[in-house]
Amino acid sequence: MSMQAFSNDELEVRKTIKMRGKDFEFFKTPISSRENILRLYEGKTPLWIPFTNEMVNLKPDCDPENVARSPVTRGGIDGWGVEWVWEGLGAMVRPGAPKVPDITRWEDFVTPPDPDAWDWAACRERMEKELDPERALWFTTGSCLFERLIAVMDFQNAAMALIDDDEKEATHRFFRAVTDSRKKYYAQVKRWFDPDVANFNDDWGSQRAEFFSVDTAKEMLVPYVKEIGRCVHALGMRFDLHCCGFVEHFVPLFIEEGFDSWGGQKLNDKAKLKRMYGDKMVFTHGMFLPETASDAELEEAVAAFMADIGEDNRLFYSDQSTDPRVRRAMYIASRRNFDRLVAEGRAIL
Repeated sequence: MSMQAFSNDELEVRKTIKMRGKDFEFFKTPISSRENILRLYEGKTPLWIPFTNEMVNLKPDCDPENVARSPVTRGGIDGWGVEWVWEGLGAMVRPGAPKVPDITRWEDFVTPPDPDAWDWAACRERMEKELDPERALWFTTGSCLFERLIAVMDFQNAAMALIDDDEKEATHRFFRAVTDSRKKYYAQVKRWFDPDVANFNDDWGSQRAEFFSVDTAKEMLVPYVKEIGRCVHALGMRFDLHCCGFVEHFVPLFIEEGFDSWGGQKLNDKAKLKRMYGDKMVFTHGMFLPETASDAELEEAVAAFMADIGEDNRLFYSDQSTDPRVRRAMYIASRRNFDRLVAEGRAIL
């Protein structure tokens, strides 16, 4: 690994990609963006704090759910036979007619999709142009366990199915089917794309609190997530969690389930959680900075961010703006921080 100290020569822009209509810059870095991200997952000190935008984020278009929820198609039928419609800035299940009116008989209404039957070869060929060996490859999934239960039943019925003693056995059967389908999905993703990171998408909280108790999560969800996590790791991929809402009380469960990283929302106290669990999981965090901010305000915000949560460079930065100054400022600050950590003998090399 190159140990050269930061130089302004690194700020030469080698290439750009479009992010929300604006250019995202890749600099003349000592190592590739992919190598830097893998250092983070390997427990080492990244040379700079990697942005989530540095990864190639793919959703396989052979998965009917990705087609149904796409901003291009703006609706359609997913692999479970559930209809999605486009509302505002995203897709949602068409309301008012849940596919499964009775969880105890869910097999009468839906059939789990079989990823082994999808045309992965054609999918790979279509998506080949999006791959970049210099960038880590991150594969996302749609509705996983609880979100899939919501998709077929609507939220109120899904929440009840987790705690009603008369419905739990059927809910376990449903989660068993989801888990088996998801394991096939990850195996095919590995075979055809060999990504660095495999994502698991399941929202477990609202803006104020978790949707259900820790005990309910342990009984109804955790065993299946752990099984999927073991599958992902056995395939040689890192396991990433997308879980929105206030879910701080679930973080120990996330670690138990085997997640290597979590991109939770800022309403969770990420600095506190990173101090508590940063040796066990990679956290994602970012700043809210208006594009009207002055250069001095930007410099002050970056310094505060580094002092609050970025002191060891070990996190993902999630960019909430389209201001290219943020990317540049964070790169400079964290590269200089790496040099400081090396000089102090605190960098994990």
